[in-house]
Amino acid sequence: MKRYIFLSFLAAAIAVQAQDTYMNERLINNSSDVIGTSRYVGMGGALGALGADMSVISWNPAGIGLYRKNDIALTFGGLWGKSSIKEENKGTGTFDQAGFVINMKTGGETCPYINFGFNYQKKINYNHNFYAYNDNLGGLSQMDQVAELTYWDNGTENLAGLAIDRDFLNSAIDDNGDKYYYNYYASYSNKYTHHSEGSLHSFDFNASTNINDRAFLGLTIGVDNMHFRELTCYEEFGDGDYALSRNCRVSGTGVNVKLGTIVRPFEESPFRFGFVVETPTWYRLRNKTWFDFGYDIDQTKALRSDLPFNLRSPWKVRTSIGSTVGSTFAWDIDYEFAAYAGTNMGYPELEYADGSTSGNVKDRAMNQFTRDNLHGTHTLRIGTEVNATKNLAFRLGYNLSTTAYKKNIGFDQFNIDSRAMDYATGTNYMRLGNTNILTLGAGYHAKKFYVDLAYKVRHQKADFYAFDTRFTNSETGDPVFLNNVSVDAPELINATIEPADVNLTRQTITCTLGFKF
Repeated sequence: MKRYIFLSFLAAAIAVQAQDTYMNERLINNSSDVIGTSRYVGMGGALGALGADMSVISWNPAGIGLYRKNDIALTFGGLWGKSSIKEENKGTGTFDQAGFVINMKTGGETCPYINFGFNYQKKINYNHNFYAYNDNLGGLSQMDQVAELTYWDNGTENLAGLAIDRDFLNSAIDDNGDKYYYNYYASYSNKYTHHSEGSLHSFDFNASTNINDRAFLGLTIGVDNMHFRELTCYEEFGDGDYALSRNCRVSGTGVNVKLGTIVRPFEESPFRFGFVVETPTWYRLRNKTWFDFGYDIDQTKALRSDLPFNLRSPWKVRTSIGSTVGSTFAWDIDYEFAAYAGTNMGYPELEYADGSTSGNVKDRAMNQFTRDNLHGTHTLRIGTEVNATKNLAFRLGYNLSTTAYKKNIGFDQFNIDSRAMDYATGTNYMRLGNTNILTLGAGYHAKKFYVDLAYKVRHQKADFYAFDTRFTNSETGDPVFLNNVSVDAPELINATIEPADVNLTRQTITCTLGFKF
């Protein structure tokens, strides 16, 4: 069946896998996970009011002010996911944290301690493996969308240009004498294989103190280091079988500041509350992607997309309450709001057609798309700790983090005039759902040494789309005409494909070894 695909100004590039809203949110949203010391993880990260743990340096800087001794700790373990591609990918080791706190006694009554801390900690673990199948394409093909994208841009650093260069699209001349491209083949099923790895690391430097043991203040300067790698293969089966492979790498650094406080309002009560403001993280990043048709990437022959860009994460605010019951029981409840609609993207330098350049240019179209499609996330953390004996403690924690994506997103409303779309190398996108985390922990300390263990199960589902079918839409249901190019397969008008359900559930076991003196 020969099918011509109309060329629309409703550029489906908004759904193309590029450095876009979907990828940006995925790279920087650390609100939906808990990584750190095993005590921190065992309590679900809910230590914003209790403090006195190395990993609280990144959640509430004032928590380091509760230290009365020096502390050294490191955390390691393993993780495995619900879905895997190969048997050897079911589990992998992880090194999550290493740091120290120096406690300095001032000798004063008003401010008896000043503490300094440093902590390396993972913020996001990018390790994910999954398959996504769809055996009911009904004749639709990824190349239908790629044909449409040739109208938007068919440069040498994106998928549209690759499809033309490798003769995966046919061409014709319309009634106006203009050249256009169309997909010749119908497809009936596809398979998408995904493997990603790497981490977002944070190096946090902290200074904190207290006032009369009633108010604790802390400041943390964080330096982030991002290393993300993604290997994907999209396979399509029908009249013309093919495979499209990608090797994507994103790396760079960022910096942020966190200011926090913990207050014990009642002199005779251990009850306390905390409040934190975290600035955006200002990232300077680079996306390098090699892509080609086939099952393996030969970097000497594949096309390469290379995009330096800036990314600014959202502001975050946190509040906490917590208390202890003697030396037996402790509890903590934390809440965070992160304004992901305020995520901003730009470029360190842009070169225009006339040869002129501009520095630090905002991507206004992409930023507007982000504001229209993302909203703030709400994260609730609850943690408890029971000291069964003088040396043995047990912990339980729970997290709920809401999705950053709005419901009923109208992708067809946007014409994204974004430079990032010139570097689009795939057509898939994924909308992440809410995240639920359950944690269990135990700790044992003897004199100056301590060891903590934690188990975490993180549950999250997502809707995965191999490509967007917005190009099939018609308000009337009749064949669409644009620039004298028609769809001569009316049965595909308003055709669509259902998303594949992806289960991103994974489990982690960690161990922390520490020494207090």
